[in-house]
Amino acid sequence: MRSRDSFTLTEVAVSLAILLIIWLAAGSAFIVGKYSASYARHKVQAIYAAQLAIENIRKNVLFANMQNSNVAIRIDTRGTPDNIADDFNGRQIINVSDAAGSGGYYKQVLVDIQWNELFFGRNKIMHEYCGTYIANEPQVN
Repeated sequence: MRSRDSFTLTEVAVSLAILLIIWLAAGSAFIVGKYSASYARHKVQAIYAAQLAIENIRKNVLFANMQNSNVAIRIDTRGTPDNIADDFNGRQIINVSDAAGSGGYYKQVLVDIQWNELFFGRNKIMHEYCGTYIANEPQVN
């Protein structure tokens, strides 16, 4: 008669396989969460940059001088001016055009913020769009 004081090789292999699957699932959930948190943080920063650009245009309503622009932007997101590694870097593209049917009284302002996001070792260009109509009269804005 055989004694049951130890585990068989099959039982050990099955338990190790189950532990490995659980460990891999937890590890992949952590990695996906890290990428998702980074994307969410950058999306909020891009929305902030777009809103800031629109507010600056709204404050300085001189449509004769307003032009489309495509510039690099950098936002110090953590209050560390000496460390640029944690800054939000991207491009800000502003398109200003006559609003359809407004007779030149309103301008349509579209702001596109672009940045590179690292997803599983690959860079993807992300976009955040923000737009508004601005009256051609400063007292209205």
